[in-house]
Amino acid sequence: MSVMIQSSGNFNKLVGLYENPLLEYWQDKYAKAYKNSMIPVLFDEVQSDNPTEAISELVGAIEFKEWKGEFTYGAVKDGNAKVWTPLVWQGGLQYDRFTLSNAKLVNLKNEHGMFALGAARCRNACAGGIFTYADQTSFTVNGVTLNWTLTANGLPLASNSQTSANYSTTQDNLETLELDEENLETVCQKMFDCKDENGNTAGMIPDTLIVPTALRKKALEIVGSTGKSDTADNNINIYDGNLQVVVWDQFRKQSGKSGQLWCVMDSQAAKESLKWINRLESGDDYELISWKT
Repeated sequence: MSVMIQSSGNFNKLVGLYENPLLEYWQDKYAKAYKNSMIPVLFDEVQSDNPTEAISELVGAIEFKEWKGEFTYGAVKDGNAKVWTPLVWQGGLQYDRFTLSNAKLVNLKNEHGMFALGAARCRNACAGGIFTYADQTSFTVNGVTLNWTLTANGLPLASNSQTSANYSTTQDNLETLELDEENLETVCQKMFDCKDENGNTAGMIPDTLIVPTALRKKALEIVGSTGKSDTADNNINIYDGNLQVVVWDQFRKQSGKSGQLWCVMDSQAAKESLKWINRLESGDDYELISWKT
Protein backbone atom coordinates (compact mmCIF):
# COMPACT_ATOMS: atom_id res chain seq x y z
CA MET A 1 0.00 0.00 0.00
CA SER A 2 1.55 3.32 -1.05
CA VAL A 3 1.07 6.69 0.64
CA MET A 4 1.07 9.33 -2.11
CA ILE A 5 1.83 12.91 -1.05
CA GLN A 6 1.39 15.63 -3.69
CA SER A 7 2.34 19.27 -3.26
CA SER A 8 3.54 22.30 -5.16
CA GLY A 9 6.80 24.01 -4.33
CA ASN A 10 5.19 26.47 -1.92
CA PHE A 11 3.90 23.69 0.28
CA ASN A 12 6.97 21.46 0.52
CA LYS A 13 7.66 22.77 3.99
CA LEU A 14 4.16 21.92 5.22
CA VAL A 15 4.30 18.48 3.69
CA GLY A 16 7.67 17.91 5.30
CA LEU A 17 6.23 18.77 8.71
CA TYR A 18 3.31 16.39 8.33
CA GLU A 19 4.95 13.55 6.41
CA ASN A 20 6.29 11.46 9.31
CA PRO A 21 3.47 11.94 11.84
CA LEU A 22 0.83 11.20 9.20
CA LEU A 23 2.69 8.12 8.01
CA GLU A 24 2.95 6.85 11.59
CA TYR A 25 -0.75 7.56 12.10
CA TRP A 26 -1.58 5.57 8.93
CA GLN A 27 0.45 2.61 10.14
CA ASP A 28 -1.14 2.74 13.59
CA LYS A 29 -4.70 2.86 12.22
CA TYR A 30 -3.95 0.05 9.79
CA ALA A 31 -2.43 -2.13 12.51
CA LYS A 32 -5.46 -1.62 14.78
CA ALA A 33 -7.87 -2.42 11.94
CA TYR A 34 -5.89 -5.54 11.03
CA LYS A 35 -5.69 -6.72 14.65
CA ASN A 36 -9.25 -8.08 14.48
CA SER A 37 -8.64 -9.79 11.14
CA MET A 38 -9.23 -13.53 10.84
CA ILE A 39 -6.38 -13.94 8.34
CA PRO A 40 -3.78 -14.89 11.01
CA VAL A 41 -6.33 -17.24 12.62
CA LEU A 42 -7.58 -19.13 9.55
CA PHE A 43 -4.74 -18.79 7.03
CA ASP A 44 -1.07 -19.71 6.94
CA GLU A 45 0.74 -16.44 6.20
CA VAL A 46 3.87 -17.05 4.14
CA GLN A 47 6.46 -14.82 2.54
CA SER A 48 7.17 -15.05 -1.19
CA ASP A 49 8.36 -12.79 -3.98
CA ASN A 50 8.01 -15.49 -6.65
CA PRO A 51 6.01 -14.47 -9.74
CA THR A 52 3.72 -17.50 -9.26
CA GLU A 53 3.05 -20.04 -6.55
CA ALA A 54 1.44 -23.49 -6.51
CA ILE A 55 0.16 -26.09 -4.08
CA SER A 56 -0.45 -29.72 -5.02
CA GLU A 57 -2.00 -32.91 -3.77
CA LEU A 58 0.60 -35.54 -2.89
CA VAL A 59 -0.47 -38.88 -4.29
CA GLY A 60 1.06 -42.24 -3.56
CA ALA A 61 1.92 -43.46 -0.10
CA ILE A 62 4.87 -44.26 2.11
CA GLU A 63 4.05 -47.51 3.87
CA PHE A 64 5.71 -48.59 7.08
CA LYS A 65 6.51 -52.28 7.26
CA GLU A 66 8.33 -54.64 9.56
CA TRP A 67 12.10 -54.22 9.32
CA LYS A 68 13.64 -57.22 7.56
CA GLY A 69 17.14 -55.94 6.97
CA GLU A 70 16.46 -53.83 3.90
CA PHE A 71 14.87 -50.52 3.01
CA THR A 72 11.77 -50.21 0.84
CA TYR A 73 10.70 -46.96 -0.75
CA GLY A 74 7.30 -45.62 -1.73
CA ALA A 75 6.70 -43.19 -4.57
CA VAL A 76 5.06 -39.84 -3.89
CA LYS A 77 4.29 -37.39 -6.69
CA ASP A 78 2.25 -34.27 -7.33
CA GLY A 79 -1.43 -34.77 -8.05
CA ASN A 80 -3.84 -31.97 -8.93
CA ALA A 81 -2.07 -28.61 -8.61
CA LYS A 82 -3.42 -25.11 -8.06
CA VAL A 83 -1.22 -22.39 -9.58
CA TRP A 84 -1.85 -18.72 -8.91
CA THR A 85 -0.26 -15.34 -9.49
CA PRO A 86 -0.24 -13.04 -6.45
CA LEU A 87 -2.38 -9.94 -6.93
CA VAL A 88 -0.91 -6.58 -5.92
CA TRP A 89 -3.41 -3.92 -4.84
CA GLN A 90 -2.68 -0.19 -4.84
CA GLY A 91 -4.34 2.99 -3.68
CA GLY A 92 -3.29 6.63 -3.51
CA LEU A 93 -4.20 9.73 -1.51
CA GLN A 94 -3.65 13.29 -2.70
CA TYR A 95 -4.02 16.60 -0.86
CA ASP A 96 -5.61 19.71 -2.31
CA ARG A 97 -4.11 23.19 -1.95
CA PHE A 98 -6.83 24.40 0.39
CA THR A 99 -6.27 21.65 2.91
CA LEU A 100 -2.51 22.13 2.95
CA SER A 101 -2.52 25.92 2.91
CA ASN A 102 -4.85 26.05 5.90
CA ALA A 103 -2.91 23.35 7.74
CA LYS A 104 -6.01 21.30 8.48
CA LEU A 105 -4.18 18.68 10.51
CA VAL A 106 -7.39 17.08 11.81
CA ASN A 107 -8.66 16.66 8.26
CA LEU A 108 -5.36 15.20 7.13
CA LYS A 109 -5.38 12.65 9.95
CA ASN A 110 -9.00 11.73 9.22
CA GLU A 111 -8.19 11.21 5.55
CA HIS A 112 -5.26 8.99 6.46
CA GLY A 113 -7.45 7.08 8.89
CA MET A 114 -10.02 6.35 6.18
CA PHE A 115 -7.20 5.40 3.81
CA ALA A 116 -5.78 2.92 6.34
CA LEU A 117 -9.20 1.45 7.13
CA GLY A 118 -9.87 1.02 3.41
CA ALA A 119 -6.62 -0.91 2.99
CA ALA A 120 -7.40 -3.25 5.90
CA ARG A 121 -10.99 -3.77 4.76
CA CYS A 122 -9.91 -4.64 1.22
CA ARG A 123 -7.51 -7.24 2.60
CA ASN A 124 -10.17 -8.73 4.87
CA ALA A 125 -12.83 -8.71 2.15
CA CYS A 126 -10.54 -10.82 -0.04
CA ALA A 127 -10.12 -13.35 2.76
CA GLY A 128 -13.80 -13.35 3.71
CA GLY A 129 -14.90 -13.94 0.14
CA ILE A 130 -13.09 -17.27 0.07
CA PHE A 131 -15.43 -18.53 2.81
CA THR A 132 -18.60 -16.65 1.84
CA TYR A 133 -18.42 -17.88 -1.76
CA ALA A 134 -16.85 -21.27 -1.05
CA ASP A 135 -19.52 -22.98 -3.21
CA GLN A 136 -18.84 -20.65 -6.17
CA THR A 137 -15.95 -20.60 -8.65
CA SER A 138 -15.22 -16.89 -8.10
CA PHE A 139 -16.21 -13.75 -6.22
CA THR A 140 -15.72 -10.01 -6.65
CA VAL A 141 -13.89 -7.47 -4.48
CA ASN A 142 -13.81 -3.79 -5.51
CA GLY A 143 -14.81 -4.72 -9.05
CA VAL A 144 -12.04 -7.33 -9.41
CA THR A 145 -13.12 -10.93 -10.08
CA LEU A 146 -11.10 -13.41 -8.01
CA ASN A 147 -11.12 -17.16 -8.68
CA TRP A 148 -9.57 -17.93 -5.30
CA THR A 149 -12.38 -20.38 -4.43
CA LEU A 150 -11.58 -22.57 -7.45
CA THR A 151 -9.51 -25.57 -6.36
CA ALA A 152 -6.99 -27.75 -8.16
CA ASN A 153 -9.66 -30.26 -9.22
CA GLY A 154 -11.60 -27.53 -11.05
CA LEU A 155 -14.39 -27.44 -8.44
CA PRO A 156 -15.23 -24.87 -5.76
CA LEU A 157 -13.93 -25.32 -2.22
CA ALA A 158 -17.35 -26.59 -1.15
CA SER A 159 -18.94 -29.12 -3.51
CA ASN A 160 -21.17 -32.20 -3.44
CA SER A 161 -18.77 -34.06 -5.75
CA GLN A 162 -15.17 -33.39 -4.74
CA THR A 163 -12.60 -35.44 -6.65
CA SER A 164 -9.01 -36.39 -5.87
CA ALA A 165 -6.14 -37.31 -8.15
CA ASN A 166 -5.68 -40.85 -6.81
CA TYR A 167 -9.13 -41.66 -5.35
CA SER A 168 -12.01 -42.43 -7.71
CA THR A 169 -14.90 -41.96 -5.24
CA THR A 170 -16.34 -38.45 -5.04
CA GLN A 171 -16.82 -36.80 -1.66
CA ASP A 172 -19.28 -34.23 -0.36
CA ASN A 173 -18.30 -31.24 1.80
CA LEU A 174 -21.34 -29.06 1.13
CA GLU A 175 -24.59 -29.12 3.13
CA THR A 176 -27.82 -27.08 3.21
CA LEU A 177 -28.48 -27.37 6.95
CA GLU A 178 -29.39 -24.72 9.48
CA LEU A 179 -27.08 -24.39 12.45
CA ASP A 180 -28.29 -26.38 15.43
CA GLU A 181 -26.73 -29.02 17.68
CA GLU A 182 -27.94 -32.00 15.66
CA ASN A 183 -26.82 -30.59 12.32
CA LEU A 184 -23.48 -29.56 13.79
CA GLU A 185 -22.90 -33.18 14.82
CA THR A 186 -23.91 -34.38 11.33
CA VAL A 187 -21.28 -32.16 9.73
CA CYS A 188 -18.62 -33.12 12.29
CA GLN A 189 -19.20 -36.81 11.58
CA LYS A 190 -18.82 -36.18 7.84
CA MET A 191 -15.44 -34.61 8.52
CA PHE A 192 -14.33 -37.61 10.56
CA ASP A 193 -15.19 -39.82 7.55
CA CYS A 194 -13.26 -37.75 4.98
CA LYS A 195 -10.67 -39.52 2.82
CA ASP A 196 -7.43 -38.05 1.56
CA GLU A 197 -6.28 -37.91 -2.08
CA ASN A 198 -5.25 -41.57 -1.88
CA GLY A 199 -8.51 -42.84 -0.40
CA ASN A 200 -7.10 -43.26 3.11
CA THR A 201 -8.71 -41.81 6.22
CA ALA A 202 -7.72 -38.15 6.22
CA GLY A 203 -7.68 -37.81 9.99
CA MET A 204 -9.73 -34.61 9.99
CA ILE A 205 -10.58 -33.24 13.43
CA PRO A 206 -13.42 -30.67 13.42
CA ASP A 207 -12.14 -28.14 15.94
CA THR A 208 -13.39 -24.79 14.62
CA LEU A 209 -16.88 -23.44 13.96
CA ILE A 210 -16.94 -20.29 11.82
CA VAL A 211 -20.13 -18.23 11.79
CA PRO A 212 -21.30 -14.82 10.56
CA THR A 213 -22.38 -12.22 13.10
CA ALA A 214 -26.03 -13.22 12.49
CA LEU A 215 -25.33 -16.66 14.00
CA ARG A 216 -23.14 -15.45 16.86
CA LYS A 217 -25.76 -16.00 19.58
CA LYS A 218 -26.78 -19.42 18.33
CA ALA A 219 -23.18 -20.63 17.95
CA LEU A 220 -22.22 -19.51 21.44
CA GLU A 221 -25.33 -21.14 22.89
CA ILE A 222 -24.45 -24.46 21.24
CA VAL A 223 -20.72 -24.47 21.90
CA GLY A 224 -19.92 -21.90 24.55
CA SER A 225 -21.75 -23.29 27.58
CA THR A 226 -21.08 -26.19 29.93
CA GLY A 227 -24.69 -27.39 29.65
CA LYS A 228 -26.71 -28.24 26.55
CA SER A 229 -28.88 -25.36 25.37
CA ASP A 230 -31.79 -27.52 24.17
CA THR A 231 -32.59 -29.42 27.39
CA ALA A 232 -34.34 -28.22 30.53
CA ASP A 233 -31.83 -29.80 32.90
CA ASN A 234 -28.81 -28.65 30.87
CA ASN A 235 -27.16 -32.01 30.33
CA ILE A 236 -23.42 -31.84 29.80
CA ASN A 237 -22.43 -30.15 26.54
CA ILE A 238 -19.92 -32.32 24.66
CA TYR A 239 -18.85 -29.36 22.48
CA ASP A 240 -17.72 -27.25 25.42
CA GLY A 241 -13.94 -26.95 25.09
CA ASN A 242 -13.83 -29.09 21.93
CA LEU A 243 -14.79 -26.48 19.34
CA GLN A 244 -13.46 -22.97 18.89
CA VAL A 245 -16.10 -20.46 17.74
CA VAL A 246 -14.92 -17.83 15.26
CA VAL A 247 -17.39 -14.98 14.66
CA TRP A 248 -16.34 -13.21 11.48
CA ASP A 249 -17.93 -10.04 10.15
CA GLN A 250 -16.54 -10.74 6.67
CA PHE A 251 -18.25 -14.16 6.52
CA ARG A 252 -21.67 -13.12 5.24
CA LYS A 253 -24.86 -14.39 3.68
CA GLN A 254 -24.57 -14.47 -0.11
CA SER A 255 -26.55 -11.84 -1.98
CA GLY A 256 -29.93 -13.17 -3.12
CA LYS A 257 -29.87 -16.16 -0.76
CA SER A 258 -31.90 -16.53 2.42
CA GLY A 259 -29.86 -19.00 4.48
CA GLN A 260 -27.04 -18.02 6.82
CA LEU A 261 -23.68 -19.66 6.18
CA TRP A 262 -21.61 -21.57 8.71
CA CYS A 263 -18.49 -23.66 8.40
CA VAL A 264 -16.78 -26.42 10.38
CA MET A 265 -13.09 -26.97 9.75
CA ASP A 266 -9.94 -28.67 10.96
CA SER A 267 -7.85 -25.57 11.61
CA GLN A 268 -4.48 -27.32 11.27
CA ALA A 269 -5.40 -29.12 8.05
CA ALA A 270 -6.92 -25.94 6.61
CA LYS A 271 -3.70 -23.99 7.11
CA GLU A 272 -1.86 -26.56 4.99
CA SER A 273 -3.93 -25.39 2.02
CA LEU A 274 -5.12 -21.87 2.91
CA LYS A 275 -2.00 -19.86 2.12
CA TRP A 276 -1.91 -16.09 2.41
CA ILE A 277 1.04 -14.75 0.39
CA ASN A 278 2.73 -11.57 1.61
CA ARG A 279 4.87 -10.03 -1.11
CA LEU A 280 6.73 -7.79 1.34
CA GLU A 281 7.83 -8.61 4.88
CA SER A 282 5.24 -6.28 6.38
CA GLY A 283 2.71 -7.06 3.68
CA ASP A 284 2.54 -3.39 2.77
CA ASP A 285 4.77 -0.68 1.30
CA TYR A 286 4.73 2.56 3.29
CA GLU A 287 7.73 4.22 1.68
CA LEU A 288 6.67 5.40 -1.77
CA ILE A 289 6.15 9.18 -1.84
CA SER A 290 5.24 11.25 -4.91
CA TRP A 291 6.13 14.93 -5.13
CA LYS A 292 4.82 17.41 -7.71
CA THR A 293 6.28 20.88 -8.10
